[in-house]
Formats: sequence, structure tokens, C-alpha cells
Amino acid sequence: MKKISVAGMTAAMMLTATVAAQAKNNLLFVVDSSGSMWGQVDGVTKMTTAKQALTRLIGDLPASTNTGIMAYGHREKSACDDVEMISPISPSSRSSADAALSLLSPLGKTPIAYALQRAGDVLGNTASGDTNHIVLISDGIETCGGDPCAVASRLAARNINVKVHVVGFDIAAKYRAQLQCIADNGNGKYFSADSTKGFTEAIKSVVKVAAAPQPKPEPQPEPPKQVEQEVYFFDDFNGDTLADHWTVQNPDDDAKTVTNGELLSIASGGAKLEKGNVINIFKLNQNLPAGNWVATMKFRMPYQTGRESPFLALYDNKDNHIAAFSNAWSYYGGTRGSRMYLSAQKLQKRKKTHFNKVVWGGASGQPFKMIDAPNPFILRITKKGRSYYPAVSFNVGGEQTWIEQEKITALRLKGKLAFGIYQSEKVNGETPMYVDWVKIERRP
Repeated sequence: MKKISVAGMTAAMMLTATVAAQAKNNLLFVVDSSGSMWGQVDGVTKMTTAKQALTRLIGDLPASTNTGIMAYGHREKSACDDVEMISPISPSSRSSADAALSLLSPLGKTPIAYALQRAGDVLGNTASGDTNHIVLISDGIETCGGDPCAVASRLAARNINVKVHVVGFDIAAKYRAQLQCIADNGNGKYFSADSTKGFTEAIKSVVKVAAAPQPKPEPQPEPPKQVEQEVYFFDDFNGDTLADHWTVQNPDDDAKTVTNGELLSIASGGAKLEKGNVINIFKLNQNLPAGNWVATMKFRMPYQTGRESPFLALYDNKDNHIAAFSNAWSYYGGTRGSRMYLSAQKLQKRKKTHFNKVVWGGASGQPFKMIDAPNPFILRITKKGRSYYPAVSFNVGGEQTWIEQEKITALRLKGKLAFGIYQSEKVNGETPMYVDWVKIERRP
């Protein structure tokens, strides 16, 4: 994968170093420069229409709006990481937009998910209190196996005050749903344009929305009282042996060790919790606390085979357990990309309840590699009354983002805290999981 461009790093440094006395609107245009932008609408190439409309409108923006331009698909024909910041976010970019846009020549693919992820990284360096807008301009849908709808959701959840707007230019009706989904998930607006005039009007509309003066902030409410939690159990795997408070079910000494303050467990082959054939299930000997509690496990690992299933569980046996997974699935050997899910599973007297939620998509449409996985991860199960809430946290742009799954209700379920990793199918290769710590806290 390419390194971030010099322009992108310059934008980040400028934004980090500048603390404005007044909150600004930061407007980042993400411009489709894929090969399809050579297509014509009203006898003019879509690329030409986009350049002319953006140059004219950016020049008319108020001084309180910082602008920047990012492009994708303009340098390499088949690259899924061809994303570049061609004009850094700053007030002066309004005057340099014409020069930056003039260099674009449609060529490559449409890595929308990856471009949105990079846009979020750039806006993550804006000043606190600024309002951020991403304006995606595209004449097609994702062609690199990414999941732009999921990325838009994660951007909206980040603490960077961002909205993702989309201008669909000459989009076939059957493809509009994906672009509409990006705007919906990103708390933005979708604008459709089927003509040169329509595109100009759409750009005017989205700029009007993004450049509107921000209302004065309302008085901040009193911060909520912190829920006091008492640490009931904690193990950071210090030393060179596994502590006696763990029992290992289906032990395989060649696939586990404790070293350098981490527990290393290696998964290979095919297994499932409900089949009882998962090796090295680390099961806590002591009981979970009475009442409400939170159990968490911090770990890091490469999602390199597309069949990984790390888990944290309230575990009695293979037929009776509640488990949270941050599992991966690679489609058709990675040819259609990889996804990471937050999964929740309840087995009670062999009756199974299961939920899946996509939380991460392969940005380049290829199987996960260590560099792509948003390490570190934290798996969590929260017990409130008779309900259990699985959740996962992972690193997005330097921030740990939490995503929670639907609750699971169990009237009577005994078990101990357990964790481990397995591969859900037999594949080539093995997967190491490095566990930093496991913790249980009481809750009121």
C-alpha cells in the first residue's frame, strides 16, 4: 500500500498547528477520477464538468470555510489504493483549486471505501469545535471490494464532527442505493445529477449545506455521573507461565505460551465452539461476580486467512454458552474482499441464537493483512440483569471505536469466563492471537 502523499501530510501538519480563534467549516471534496469519468453528459466529459463546477464554486466560498481536494483513480489503472490529497485543507486552497483540478485525468478504479477512510484521517487533525464535511463526487459505485457504507458509519461515530455528503453524477438507478447509503450512514445528504446543469446545481446545493454558518453551541449539560466499577479480576499475563487461576480445555502446548507480558495462542485447522473441538480454551477457575459485571479482553492479531474467530465467552460447555466474536470472513479466497464481523452467539441446551454485524471491510478488496487490521481490539461482554451485550472496540484513526451487538437474554445460564481463538474452516496458514490482558469489573 502506498504511503500517504506529501500533500496529505502537509494538510495534517497545517491543521494540527493551527488553532483558530473561531470554529471553521472544513470542506473536503473527494473527486472520482476513475476511467468512467471520461464518459460524456450533454456532449461534455463528466471530468470536465466536475472541474469547471468545482473551480467556480470553491472560489465563491466564504472566508470562514477551509477547503481541500482529494482524488482517487487518477494515477494507476488497476490500483485500489490510488488516493491522493491534491490540495490541502486551508483557506488558500480556494485560489489554488483550478491548478489542482487541472492535473486530474481519469484512469483507474473506484476505491470509495478507502478514499473515505483517508478523508476521515485528514479531518481527524482539524481543530476541536470545527465542523467537517466530506463531499464525495462519483459516477459509479465501489469497485475495489470495500464497504463504503460501513466506513461512513464509522466516520459518523468518530469524535470529529463530520458529515458525509454524496453527489451521484450520471448514476444508473440500480447503483444509487449504495451512494444513498453512504450519505445516510454518514449523517449527510445525497444529491443526484443526470445532466451538466443538474451537476452544477447539485454542487451548489451541497456547498450551501456545508458552508452554512454554524449555530451557536448550546450550553453544555452537566457531565453524566461516572458509573463506578470495581475491578473484580485482572490478569496481564506477566511472567513466563500461565497463572493457576486458568484451566485450559483441549490443551495443545505447542500452540500456546506466555512471554513478554502477553499470552500467545495460535489457531489452525477448522473448529467451532459448538462442536467442542476448539483447542486451548482458557477458562477462568473462579466464578463471575454476582449481579452486573463487565468482562473485557484486549488483544491484537492479523486477520490473514479470512477464517479467524477470536472469542470471549460465558462458557459452561459446548452446548451451553454465550460468546462474543470479532471474526473474519474472506469471500472466494479473497477475490471479493474480506470482512470483519461482531458476532454474538447463545447456545442453551443445544438451541442456538446467532447475530452478525459487519464492523470492518477490507479497504483494498484483498484478504486481511496485519497492516490492514485495525489493531488493537477489545472484546467485551456486559451483563445487565438477565441481558448480555457483546461489543468490540478497534483502532480507527488513532481512536478506539466501540460497536455493540444486539442484546442476548438468558434466564438461567451457568458458566465461567473463557476466551480463545479458532479458525472456522480448514485453510492454509495459522493465526497468532496476542492477548494483552483480561479483566472483570463489577457494576452497580
